[in-house]
Amino acid sequence: MLRVVTLASIAALAHSFAVPPMRTPSARAAVKPTVTNAAPLVLPTVPELALAAGVPTALGLWRTGFAVSYGYGGAIAASAYLYLQKTSGVAKLHATALAFYGVRLCAYLLLRGATTEMRPIKAKSASVTDRLKRLPLLAGCAALYAFLAAPLRVTAAGQATDAVKLLVKASFASFGVAAVADAWKYVAKQVKGKDHLVTGGPFFFFRHPNYTFEVLGWLLSFAAAISAAAPVSKHVPALACSALGAFGIFGVLAGE
Repeated sequence: MLRVVTLASIAALAHSFAVPPMRTPSARAAVKPTVTNAAPLVLPTVPELALAAGVPTALGLWRTGFAVSYGYGGAIAASAYLYLQKTSGVAKLHATALAFYGVRLCAYLLLRGATTEMRPIKAKSASVTDRLKRLPLLAGCAALYAFLAAPLRVTAAGQATDAVKLLVKASFASFGVAAVADAWKYVAKQVKGKDHLVTGGPFFFFRHPNYTFEVLGWLLSFAAAISAAAPVSKHVPALACSALGAFGIFGVLAGE
């Protein structure tokens, strides 16, 4: 009798430590959808973009020409920086292209002003009243620069198709060619004199490759926004601003 009780106790103890059998999930559990909370896309606000374009352009209160030189490059770079912090993929590449353009332009202007006689800005004395009279002009410049950055809003929230990627890369390449043209002209004039007519390199194929490819870069940036806008009705305000920027800068540079 004792032996039977002992065997029963050992069996019970072994059962208590046994690994429970695996349960096969039911069909209902197998098809249960996984709920994910995707983080919403947060883009720069209008006040942030207004400051990014307006603060660099306000250098024109100091010297008028700064609004269309350092203010231009600074506004584009600052606006692109806001998108660089909040985007990824093709939208980030697009923002990088504009940031490159803005930083490169400011660096080139600084180099040219420090090492040559080509200083586009001449210091002139002006009263506070005279400086305040520049505000309408500066506001117009700031608006143009903000509109030039507007395509970033569409590529950030729109479709990243192969066509969009190609257009963004082409825009970046165009800004690169414009940078090469400026560098070629700078070196040529440093070597052969400021009055030398540059006809080599990119200037062999285009009379003004820096302006030509700058305009092309902005038009391709606008084209990327159009291609990314689907449905178009969702992006009408940004596309309208983008159009104003692209054709506005075309009108400005075509008159250079």
